[in-house]
Formats: sequence, C-alpha cells, structure tokens
Amino acid sequence: MVVTLLPVNGNSSKFHVEANHGEFVVALSYTLRTKIWKLADDEAELTAAKELAEAIVSRHDPALPFKKLYIFAEHNTYSLFNETVQRIRKNGMDG
Repeated sequence: MVVTLLPVNGNSSKFHVEANHGEFVVALSYTLRTKIWKLADDEAELTAAKELAEAIVSRHDPALPFKKLYIFAEHNTYSLFNETVQRIRKNGMDG
C-alpha cells in the first residue's frame, strides 16, 4: 500500500492511498489533527494516515469498491487516535 500527501487545499490534510484492490483519499480535519489528536508534524500526520488506511483496508470487502473519500473529523472519531484505529479494525468504517 502506498500513502502519499496530496497538495494542501484548505485546512484539512489529504492523503492518497493506493491499495491492491483500489484507491481512496483519507482526509484529516484541522481541528482533529491539531487540537484533539495533537499530531506534531507532517511526518506524524503521514504515519496516522497510513495506520488509518491499513485499518480501512483490513476490514474492507474486496468484492466492493472503496469509497472515494474517508473523512476523519472531531465529530466521527474517538478523542484518542489508537481508539479510532482499533474501532475501524474491529468494526470497519460502517460499524
């Protein structure tokens, strides 16, 4: 899987993910990454995006396409990054 930072356009950070069965974008809101998860720098954001992408792919049904965009913001995540990743690994994105 390849995860790359997309050019900045607005306040969110966006990452393009190329997986074996498709591609998608992970977006992290400004408030989530700076105020709640307190990701220190670009490298920490890329690491977080990779972990989120791996969790998404791990629970994805390969018979179905990926969504084009997975948005992570303060209203749809846990306050701790690790809890969010664990929830996705256990229940998938829709669980």
